[in-house]
Amino acid sequence: MRYQWRLILDPPMRGKDNMEKDRELMEEVATGECPPTLRIYRWSPPAVSLGYFQDENEVVNLGACREAGVDVVRRPTGGRAVLHDRELTYSIVVPEAHPFINKGGVLDAYRAISRGLVTAFNLLGIVAAITPEKDSRAGLAPGSCFDSSTAYEIQVDGRKVVGSAQLRREGVVLQHGAIIFSLPAELYQKVLKKVPDRDKSGEKVELGEKAAGLHDLGYNISYDRMTRALVKGFSMVIPAVFTSLNGLIKN
Repeated sequence: MRYQWRLILDPPMRGKDNMEKDRELMEEVATGECPPTLRIYRWSPPAVSLGYFQDENEVVNLGACREAGVDVVRRPTGGRAVLHDRELTYSIVVPEAHPFINKGGVLDAYRAISRGLVTAFNLLGIVAAITPEKDSRAGLAPGSCFDSSTAYEIQVDGRKVVGSAQLRREGVVLQHGAIIFSLPAELYQKVLKKVPDRDKSGEKVELGEKAAGLHDLGYNISYDRMTRALVKGFSMVIPAVFTSLNGLIKN
């Protein structure tokens, strides 16, 4: 059986507009107004998104953000800060009772969605791995998402390339995540406050040692190719037929 899902491909938008749209999608799916939804989008200008419970004064250098033209926005989801720049972002909004999630817990949803992401990467010839449930490493910056990997996130060549966060409300799961194409490590250092991190040998560990973008790793993938791979990958693992404003998406 294949399930009917909605596909939304948005142009780059401001951080506030992107987060508001994800909230609206949750409401639409919760009320039954719309089917489960996969949305793929980008950000313009770059933006730092804060996890719902983070204190921006502890995490973000607001003056540096203003100087660099970087927006600051709060996500509806938890987790830590993400600098959205040279990336592609996905969001999935689906009822908890949907067979794809199968009424599972938070990690069950992460695991299911990670299968779709890994399938998409494999379609592009990128060997991706899902972080084991017990793999959680201390971070470079207490506010940054990409300084460590948590359960069921995606690594390529041992470095984190996708950072995701999740929210459950009114029987609906929202998970969205950043697929990094080029890690803006220098800009991260400017706009996020940090403390030095050291590995077990006592050596200082830099952000680029734990995370990377696909282009940084030598994969010459365009945003359009990744978009198509995501649609195909999720259509295989859900399994789903995606319908957009332009009609049925052929996979």
